[in-house]
Amino acid sequence: MTVMSYEEVTGWGARNWAHDVTGVAVDSRDRVYVLQQGDEPVTVFRRDGTLVDCWGHGRFSKRPHLISIGEDDRVYVADDGGHRVHVFEPDGNLLETIGSGEPSETGYDTDAPGAEIALDRMTGGAPFNRPTKAAPWKNGELFVSDGYRNCRVHRFSADRTLLQSWGGPGAGEGCFVIPHSVSIDYEGRVFVCDRENDRIQIFSRNGLLLDSWNDTQRPTDVAFDRRGFVYVTELPRGPLDLKSWRLGRATEEYPGRVTVRSSTGAVVAAVACPGVEFRAPHAIAVDSEGAVYVSEVPESLANYTGRMHRPQRCLRKFRPR
Repeated sequence: MTVMSYEEVTGWGARNWAHDVTGVAVDSRDRVYVLQQGDEPVTVFRRDGTLVDCWGHGRFSKRPHLISIGEDDRVYVADDGGHRVHVFEPDGNLLETIGSGEPSETGYDTDAPGAEIALDRMTGGAPFNRPTKAAPWKNGELFVSDGYRNCRVHRFSADRTLLQSWGGPGAGEGCFVIPHSVSIDYEGRVFVCDRENDRIQIFSRNGLLLDSWNDTQRPTDVAFDRRGFVYVTELPRGPLDLKSWRLGRATEEYPGRVTVRSSTGAVVAAVACPGVEFRAPHAIAVDSEGAVYVSEVPESLANYTGRMHRPQRCLRKFRPR
């Protein structure tokens, strides 16, 4: 087993990050892009925490969800509330918008007496109904996890023709319940965080199921480092949360965590430091030096589940010892 240990870079980013941070990503120059809801959705920092830029005002709905960056440093934001994916140059210049802005028909019943019933009634549909993340591949193709009110992954060509969609509701192989993010590793494998099935499903780029990591807990995002390790943010799981469609309802409280895994899924380490508690880990990124950035959404989790909200820092940087 590879031994990894981390220390927090206290005060990174010169802010207290007291409110939800929904996304974080790192570009080819190790600049860190931070995504939040509000007036300054995208904030860009150098690796040392120096502020570089802020942009995105007026571009998104109230719910921009996750952010990713391609090899060409183009920036992709999945706008959950706007039912769209936006593509930007690094300075915030908008290049394209994918999606009509209207939610697609997926069978999700907004009048259902609860989210579990609404998800059970869902059949799935076309892009988009509250998409969660967009992941570009080097040939220009784009993969989108869709999402909170859909149960599919969509694959677009470089000219944004929809090539295929795969998935469906439920706990069967290749099905999803809240596909919370999609990421592509250096080999071209497509990782989907199948959050409410407590697993990560791994596909080829044409949708063939290759593997399933069934020992994850409500996975929310995945990042990769240059050595081939896989970093996963995992939400708490407890009786107040949605049930796991694959495992059933939790009978006790399991804390959130950030795990480091081999390319085959074996847990080799955890990102952990004394005094740091991951209450709602939501997004993750790794820079060229192996430093790890973790964003959290404790306010949203408290509002959704009825948990007590305790103010905390919602963006942290950890460096390997």
